[in-house]
Amino acid sequence: MRIFGTTQFDYLFQDAALSPRKRTHLNLHSSFDDKVQRLYIAMLKGSYVEPHYHNLPHQWEMFFVLQGVIHLKLFNADGSLKESVLIGEGHDVLSMELQPNDIHSVECISDRVLMLEIKEGPFKPECAKVFPNW
Repeated sequence: MRIFGTTQFDYLFQDAALSPRKRTHLNLHSSFDDKVQRLYIAMLKGSYVEPHYHNLPHQWEMFFVLQGVIHLKLFNADGSLKESVLIGEGHDVLSMELQPNDIHSVECISDRVLMLEIKEGPFKPECAKVFPNW
């Protein structure tokens, strides 16, 4: 059994504070080859994941915002905004699932965010993200 609590998450936020990206993660899966990839992501205010998408058929992903608030934006292929939603504490939406080819960005707008991400594996870093040419 593995237990995750405030001590582990406090360490994640400390690591995020030292990161230029203002975020870090803790993999729960044992290998990039695992069929299910699970990870906690700690983000600090201002952390921004630029617009990207995942183009392989198995690259859906699901986020559960456990603490704080993120701003998720979905884009059309031409770069125009398709949808914008606040996800997390104090909002109607607490979780979301993205399909392959959904162009999206994520921004931490609260002081800190703790998310659980679940996606299908295997994870291949060389195929992880595609950035649109806008």
